[in-house]
Amino acid sequence: MGTIEDKKEIQTLLDIVVNQIPSYTNMVNSEHWDIRLDDCIFGMVYHSFVAKATNYLNNKLTDNKQEINAESTFQMMNLISEVFNDKLVDIKQEIVSALNS
Repeated sequence: MGTIEDKKEIQTLLDIVVNQIPSYTNMVNSEHWDIRLDDCIFGMVYHSFVAKATNYLNNKLTDNKQEINAESTFQMMNLISEVFNDKLVDIKQEIVSALNS
């Protein structure tokens, strides 16, 4: 776990989720919720990305007949956090851009 291939796949999943920011923005704006819109959309992006990435990595472990244990889970979450944190500034910029359009 944590190969270059895994990281590229996780980055692709994050790109897919980031591309959904305009949809998240439209949904939140249409509901007229009394919340901080940027925080809400950020949470939606994070939740969606972690769910997709975790699903991908769990399936890969299962396909390769590798044990899912505390160590593999820690490695998985470390990779997911690393990829997300690497694009954090870009994600925030996308959210601000979507809210301002």
